Amino acid sequence: MIELSKLKQITKNGLNYVKSEPGIIEALVYASVNHRTVGRIVYTTHLPCNGLEEPKSEEDSGIAVEIWFKKGNKKLIGFGHEPNDISLAGVKKALEKAKRDAVEDLDFGGFLKPDKDVSKIKETFNSNKLMDVDFKKEAELLAKLSWEVIEGSIDGLEQYAKKKDLSPKELAFILNGDNFIIRERMALASTNGIEDSDESTVFLSFLTAMLEKENAKGSAWGSESAIDEGFSTYAIGKKAALAAVNAVGGKRIEGKKYRVVFGPQAVTELFGNLLLPNLNLGMMDFGASIFTAKYGQEVTSPLLTLYDDATLLGGAGSKRITCEGCSTGKTLLIEKGKLVGFLSDFRTTSKMLRKSKESTAKLGVDPHEIRHAISPRNGFRFSEGGGRVAAASVGIHATNLVIESHQPMTEGEILNKVGDGIYIGRLWYTYPVGGISSGIISGTAIADNYIIRRGKLAEPILPNTLRIEDNIGEMIKRIIGIGNNQIPTILWASDEITHAPWVAMDKINFVEINKGE
Repeated sequence: MIELSKLKQITKNGLNYVKSEPGIIEALVYASVNHRTVGRIVYTTHLPCNGLEEPKSEEDSGIAVEIWFKKGNKKLIGFGHEPNDISLAGVKKALEKAKRDAVEDLDFGGFLKPDKDVSKIKETFNSNKLMDVDFKKEAELLAKLSWEVIEGSIDGLEQYAKKKDLSPKELAFILNGDNFIIRERMALASTNGIEDSDESTVFLSFLTAMLEKENAKGSAWGSESAIDEGFSTYAIGKKAALAAVNAVGGKRIEGKKYRVVFGPQAVTELFGNLLLPNLNLGMMDFGASIFTAKYGQEVTSPLLTLYDDATLLGGAGSKRITCEGCSTGKTLLIEKGKLVGFLSDFRTTSKMLRKSKESTAKLGVDPHEIRHAISPRNGFRFSEGGGRVAAASVGIHATNLVIESHQPMTEGEILNKVGDGIYIGRLWYTYPVGGISSGIISGTAIADNYIIRRGKLAEPILPNTLRIEDNIGEMIKRIIGIGNNQIPTILWASDEITHAPWVAMDKINFVEINKGE
């Protein structure tokens, strides 16, 4: 990977060059490099397979130049990107693109200005032991971790196979998924006096295990900011296999309203994929949030507290600075059921403050009175495949989304609270089918689902036979218990890590699907 020192130097030199351009009001130069390596696991007991496909890797690097400049009697804003060229020549090419594609934006008021009253965060929140590992060692490490996954899954199946006296072919076990290592570096410099850099690493694992003949499916996942001595993916593989074993004998249940315990992956779908967009200040500006004009009001059960914290020590999503150069921090979103904050970037926050009359109608309060609640701590250039990418413009993204309660419950207490109901461990194809601002959502229960009977997990539910059809804005008002068992959980291609506990809700509507097949 390109050294961080080179990224820092090119943004500094590049800014000096850009500043010499006639008519420049403000400018920002951003450089990044990201390296991603994936090990694809395809292991079966009844078909020929490699177990682990050859690890694949990709790397991107690039320069972005953003300029705000005068042209005639107009002020134009331009963005230009040059890939794979971390040099002054790359800066010049990106600058030409920024000038060529510049447009007038009356809502733009400049780039981030450093806040002199807030001391900069200097410590790094992620271990960088992986950052300088050479590619050969990285591939060897990923292969080791992936084979440990497979070993764990085999051990998880052992007792079941012996009890049923099944040969590997008769077992018909399938394990697939991915192990990722993502390494990212970035640096930026702006005419407003910001000159900073950041780097981080993350390991992610997604697994699905199936006993094909039994129509039984289980899943497991993991996320770590560092791989220390003694770290092993063996437990993740074993957990996935045992989840599939426990799902054998799944039965259909009728569609109706249930008391439900949502497990960490399902909670991540509901809160990270469906609820979180409503807490984005950009969505508030568009008038496309279920929380329009509700700042300071009670919008959920008082049991719920929700926040994003990019400074979470050891958090897989932790970052030191944003891609605008703002120090990161903790942003309270919902506190004991009350709406108290939003994720934002500098451009959106500035627009809301400048157009305070319009913003007051959208937020339910004058934005100048709640500057702490709309602080721009979440402006990142995230890529769908992972990393902070110069080709992407700044967007509003969470980092470590934390779900908790001031009255947390044990798993046993939550099950007892529900009494009779269902446990939904994994949702898939979750969508805001009525549009984000309507709150109407849908999602299929595809794995790790059980009937709850008299406060105990009982029979498994057959995968892909239940679909949730409800309103996320109403569901969060019907929370009756939140666990103390937070697990760092990821969704495919998601930006944030959700620290998700069990969450119990009342009167959640499900419909039966695939009936009669």
